[in-house]
Amino acid sequence: MTAVTAHHVLSRDDLADDALDRARRIGRVAWDIETSGLDWARDEIHTCQVAVADEIAVVQLAPGSVPANLRSLLADSSVEKVFHHAPFDLRFMAHKWSVTPASVACTKIAAKIVRPGRVREDYSLKPLLREFLGVQIDKALQVSDWSRERLSTAQLDYAANDVRYLDQLYEALLRAADRQGVAHLVAASYAYLPTRVLLDLSGVGDVYQY
Repeated sequence: MTAVTAHHVLSRDDLADDALDRARRIGRVAWDIETSGLDWARDEIHTCQVAVADEIAVVQLAPGSVPANLRSLLADSSVEKVFHHAPFDLRFMAHKWSVTPASVACTKIAAKIVRPGRVREDYSLKPLLREFLGVQIDKALQVSDWSRERLSTAQLDYAANDVRYLDQLYEALLRAADRQGVAHLVAASYAYLPTRVLLDLSGVGDVYQY
């Protein structure tokens, strides 16, 4: 995936059919969402950013809408979906769209396995991109108003940048996991993600706590 040179397009209501077809041919996408808050049960999904090959689709969603193509892609086990802090994104989408995610990966989880024992902030996207790829991104618009009918150019750029480098970061973390002999732990953690999301939605949460 040529993430660094990827351009972005804005669409409304759902991922375009041709982008969905391309995602299924390629077999991997990078994905992120912007929401109205942190509560998956109460707050809304305002945008989904999906990087497919050399194009990033920034999809604006109306409150309460269920985008058929995005929902189908999330449930498609033949396409790997790469997130950063996947549990946050997946809880929102699984709840709002009544869908069980399949074939998901998370760069934050991988980073915690290959770089254990760091402070919480070091596992955020910005420092990881700087460490592994030498890339600097601006996170100043993270809490901007994503409910606006017309997103600003700065907001679109911000949203696109949250997925622009995810594929490269994912590959760098997989190489680190291979070198350290922990790739099996990364893979097992990814496989558990859909189950953990469903446990969270049911109110059970972390079944490993005492």
